[in-house]
Amino acid sequence: QTAVAISPDGAKNYVDHFDMKKFEKYVKHINSWTHQFPLVFDSMALELNLIALLDLLQLGSGFRKELHAAAGRGASDTIRFGCISLHISQTALDAKGLQALTLGDVSQHFGIPLFGEERPMVEGSSAVMVSQASLLRPLAEIILGCLHDTGKRLEQGGFASLADFIIKMCSELPTAAHLVEKLVSAFPSLRDAAEIDGQQVYLFKKAQLIAYDVCQRFGKSDPKFAFPDIGDMTLFVDNVVPAMMQHHGLIVPSDAIAAKIKAGQELTLAETTAMRAASIAAAQLVVDYANSAESALKPGDIAINQATLGNYWWHEGKDPELR
Repeated sequence: QTAVAISPDGAKNYVDHFDMKKFEKYVKHINSWTHQFPLVFDSMALELNLIALLDLLQLGSGFRKELHAAAGRGASDTIRFGCISLHISQTALDAKGLQALTLGDVSQHFGIPLFGEERPMVEGSSAVMVSQASLLRPLAEIILGCLHDTGKRLEQGGFASLADFIIKMCSELPTAAHLVEKLVSAFPSLRDAAEIDGQQVYLFKKAQLIAYDVCQRFGKSDPKFAFPDIGDMTLFVDNVVPAMMQHHGLIVPSDAIAAKIKAGQELTLAETTAMRAASIAAAQLVVDYANSAESALKPGDIAINQATLGNYWWHEGKDPELR
């Protein structure tokens, strides 16, 4: 049985009943987030740097339950909270500053506890108490490792910051494809790929997300960020988007994968990659049909492409009735 099947009929049916009003409302909301920071920046480069770091750190969805229990926030909000806290505290986030961060800094700014409840070393005696490592400590270590590695590679490459890297790459060639290629080549944390049945599957979610958000925030004011190929991005496919596509009948996981999802069990890397790759292929069916003469869907203010559909489904996946 195929790990994940794609439904052409499901794509056609989805487009035939497409809610354009809801789509445009949700995509406009996602597109505007970079303009709505409750922060003051001394320069465009500092703002660009923070946006890029936010996208670089889009991770931790596997810790969602533990994060909600500990801090009342999911993974995405935890990363946003932490990055804003780092900026407000005037922590240096250039190449050298990223390398100087400690595990304690990550715990403090992102609100991630490193230790669990204290327990007596000897049962029945409170004279000596010990703490177990928090279930969220591995997440803090992943965040720190990503920031340290990014800072190290920036410094080795002669770049002052992640913003400096992006500005220089976009000055070379102002396209999304060029920026994504350079980001993926420079930073292992952005090499979102896996091997399935002997074939490499490339997804590059976070690198594409950086390009998209940079274009949305600065494209209208600076031509080097006005990427003409921004509509050629694929889905920024995480854990939420495939779930929404399964809900809409666009992809159909195998019985084994479906049973795991229903039971709340963790999928293997091959299974999650199959779900994500199938989502990209199915999304293209939606894009092709929605923009064809065969479809009765009338064009709106926002183009229907993989990037906008991905943002729409991600936002839709946060609706209380679908979460």
